[in-house]
Amino acid sequence: MAGEVIHLASVICLSILSVTTVSSNLLLLIAIWKDPLNCFDSPTTSFIVGISLADLITSLTTEPFFAAYYYVAYTNGRDAVNDGLQTLFTAGSNISTVAICYSFLIVLALSWSQYIAIKCPHSFKKVVTKRNAIIFNMLSLFYLLFFMSLQFGGIMDQFTFLKLNLAINSSFLSINLVVVLFLLNAAFRRHLKRKRAFEHPEESYSPRSSRKSRRENLQQQFTAVAMYLAAILLLSALPHVITAQIFLYLSEELSPQANRNLQIALEISDLLLFAKVCLDAFVYAWRLPTYRRAMKILFFRRVTERSGYINGRHVNRFTEVSLSPQ
Repeated sequence: MAGEVIHLASVICLSILSVTTVSSNLLLLIAIWKDPLNCFDSPTTSFIVGISLADLITSLTTEPFFAAYYYVAYTNGRDAVNDGLQTLFTAGSNISTVAICYSFLIVLALSWSQYIAIKCPHSFKKVVTKRNAIIFNMLSLFYLLFFMSLQFGGIMDQFTFLKLNLAINSSFLSINLVVVLFLLNAAFRRHLKRKRAFEHPEESYSPRSSRKSRRENLQQQFTAVAMYLAAILLLSALPHVITAQIFLYLSEELSPQANRNLQIALEISDLLLFAKVCLDAFVYAWRLPTYRRAMKILFFRRVTERSGYINGRHVNRFTEVSLSPQ
């Protein structure tokens, strides 16, 4: 009975998460592509695009496949699941594995890049370039696709593959992400403390210092985004990692009822990962004011153009920016 309730809850949650994630990530990608405020002209933007694409693919494939599978399991039982739906469920599992591991790698790279920006700002432009960011994104994807191929062609059985994936791509990356999140948080706090200590109010009126302050504020916003993404990823992934560890190594020693409870726990932990996929785009909207302004310019342009103040003297800053050449 508990399993059926969880299946129904999964269907409802996955349906809502899928639609929300697709919509939010499409808006994010459009904003980055158009970039009316030139606020995404940064090497780290490649990391954000990579995460957004991974989230979009997950919401378009894995979440609908899982929702269909759980709906049939809820209405007719798991035995009623046909081979076609089982194949889609397996494909969705593989896609989500690649997407989640890819998010781990990209968030890890984003966190390290922001750490370098704080600790070694002069080396940041040499190390973290658009070219290097794109190369890292591509190599990460090729590595994960190659790793996933190990379970096919008789190279290793699926149980061994799941253990290897859990050890290398989940547990190891989680530990690394915890370390870099701790270092980044400590460095960021020290940076803010030094900035407040050496800040001179009279310099704020200088155009040069004003431009520098805007760059620093944008850098701080991206650092906050990196920390929130890392924290959300860890909070959503660790329950799944722990539950999967128990399932893979102790399931044979547990009773049938305990195994059923463990499968329910895995299903719930999957929902946490899908919630993380949905939250990523909202973190950008929450922590990046420039992203919110870009969205207003892109999607409220027509309203602004119809305003009676466009040809008048009192044109506000939003109208001026929104009507500027792209």
